[in-house]
Amino acid sequence: MQRPSPALAASRFGLGLRASPVDLFGADPVAALLDEAAEESRRPPDRDLAPTRKILFDVQSFFARQRAANQAMEKSGADAAKMAAGMPAGMMERPAAMASGKDAAPEAAPARPERPHLAYYNAEFEALIARMSDAPIGFFERLVGFWSNHFAVEADRNFSTKATVGAYEREAIRPHVLGRFEDMLLAVSKHPTMLSYLDNFLSAGVNSRLGKNGRYGLNENYGREMLELHTLGVSGGYDQSDVRALANALSGWGIVRNLKRPDYGTFAFFNAMHEPGPVTVLGKRYPQKGEAQARAIIADLAHHPATARHLAFKLTQSFVADEPPKDLVARLADVYMKTDGDLGALAKALVTDPASWEAPRDKLRTPQEFVWASLRAIPARTQFNDVRRGLTILGQLPWSPISPAGYPGDSRYWLAADAMTNRLDYAQFLAARTRPEDPQMLAEAALGDLVSAPTREAIRRAESPAQAYALLLMSPEFQRR
Repeated sequence: MQRPSPALAASRFGLGLRASPVDLFGADPVAALLDEAAEESRRPPDRDLAPTRKILFDVQSFFARQRAANQAMEKSGADAAKMAAGMPAGMMERPAAMASGKDAAPEAAPARPERPHLAYYNAEFEALIARMSDAPIGFFERLVGFWSNHFAVEADRNFSTKATVGAYEREAIRPHVLGRFEDMLLAVSKHPTMLSYLDNFLSAGVNSRLGKNGRYGLNENYGREMLELHTLGVSGGYDQSDVRALANALSGWGIVRNLKRPDYGTFAFFNAMHEPGPVTVLGKRYPQKGEAQARAIIADLAHHPATARHLAFKLTQSFVADEPPKDLVARLADVYMKTDGDLGALAKALVTDPASWEAPRDKLRTPQEFVWASLRAIPARTQFNDVRRGLTILGQLPWSPISPAGYPGDSRYWLAADAMTNRLDYAQFLAARTRPEDPQMLAEAALGDLVSAPTREAIRRAESPAQAYALLLMSPEFQRR
């Protein structure tokens, strides 16, 4: 394979080129991608961001205090009403006047307490923007984004998911991006955010101790999504009996929810909610008891050939083409099976296969990819809310898909009627906030050898630097990878 274009490496597998005095790709762009991913994977976790356990404790403590305050106010109001009912008529006048504000000094409205779930979410979002802007090439961050979307959760599902969705990605996804898929699958399945999102923490087998008293019932959500979305795929050969059997095995996988316990907000197995007895999934009987039963099933699902095919297709569709070459998918699936689900080996196979580079550059950047690449390409002066608003308008706010399936990997999904108009609006917004620099120089830095003669000419003829920047961001070479 000939030396690939650094610009193609940055757009297809990274977050986009940016003006830099350092040549990040050198003589071997493929090696540069792999080296950057390995280096970024070893980066220590951000100590300024809280772990899930602390986040959940703070959020639930806040709402517990609010409930207590509301109950106290209701009780105070009820007591006042009782006192008023026993007072002579004349004694009611002054309290009534005071209640209406007469003869009373004006008081400032109490400051509204900060809602911790929003504070934690915003902190994670700001850290995400910084990572996307600062990543040397961005291959590792692209892999994190892919796997995070594969195991998607919706931030707005509830207060807990809103607060912890960023921590979930940091704790269950990032550490395993170049590791074993089985380890990532297990980390996800035990993470409080996923257990809360798909309601598994409330799932109890019908024959379990808590299931028998009618307080809890079996929830099949996670069993279904693990088979359909996370492992085998919709055509993976399972049926409803497998969904129910896996749901039974996962019953009892929950979260410590007693604020008085020191391990509040962590994974716990509750035997009183677990469906007793063996289960059969995909024709195999699992006689294990307790937590070990689901762990055994998870291990087998992670090494199933259907899982290998499903993951290989999704990975190549996300990075290479909306309809990836079938032989490329087959080769990646083969690598997955031969390496025991080694995701590092899978990533290496992706970028070293010639077919990954030969595919036409007709895959549209997703809204997130467009925004991240834009922030790297031009020196726009933006605030956190500017970026969040842009991603919201473009329809791909991080951690906010409308279903557990995540955002689509097929870029044609993003070609809705007003999609390109919204991109143009955002490009013009960024361009208007960009420091005056040489647009031609920025175009060469952002597009490298991919920049076309028509794009160069359009930028040269622009009436202002802002117009030139917008033309750069909306050029076919920038929009597609």
